[in-house]
Amino acid sequence: MIRIFLPPDELTSEQITITGEQAKHLSVLRVKPDDQVFIFDGVGNRYTCEVLQSHKKEVTARLIKKEPYSTQSPISIVLAQGIPKGDKMDLIVQKATELGVNNIVPLISERSQIRKTGKKDRWEKIALSASQQSGREKVPNISEPLSYDEFIYSCSGETPSSAGILLYEEEKTRKLKEVLGNLRHCKRIVLLVGPEGGFSKKEAQMAIEKNFISVSLGPRILRTETAPITAISIIQYELGDMG
Repeated sequence: MIRIFLPPDELTSEQITITGEQAKHLSVLRVKPDDQVFIFDGVGNRYTCEVLQSHKKEVTARLIKKEPYSTQSPISIVLAQGIPKGDKMDLIVQKATELGVNNIVPLISERSQIRKTGKKDRWEKIALSASQQSGREKVPNISEPLSYDEFIYSCSGETPSSAGILLYEEEKTRKLKEVLGNLRHCKRIVLLVGPEGGFSKKEAQMAIEKNFISVSLGPRILRTETAPITAISIIQYELGDMG
């Protein structure tokens, strides 16, 4: 079934008109009259719709059914990701969205080779597309890029219902899976991942002083785009709804 997002104020009448990027998306998928489409409103509802007319820039549809719908994991994950080189962040945003992350915070850290991005709009489009593909009813929020210091000072690390986890290649004893075994009470995980080269010792110490728990993903060093995908999958398996 084809899935798209529309804001609630565009879903108030029985017959709706879809324009803009979503109409283009439906056109690319070659929808035709009598096809059914799922529309998500971003606030927990799914609408079953029947296409009446389909044109390149405009699609008309009839709302058949509205129902509550949720694919939200019981664990809320915030991914704070050091911005890597090139287009690697695109892949990270896409896969983190598919895996159920709630918020993505791009970070400018000591070893980030990109200081200004201007890519927030692009990342939001990638997150929207990945949400539609994966059947999520909400698109993750993507923050404006923050400096590492600014982000860390705003964090409180571990609380009764949340915890901060730092992926750190210098950590030799604590494995992520073992740490998660002691965090069954948590409803929210803030996952901190560095860019190429990881975080500096100074940055790691700053996070630890804010009660982030430094962990290892194992004996092999993973690329910056592989590490968050791996860690999110483990978190969802241990505390969320995967597996």
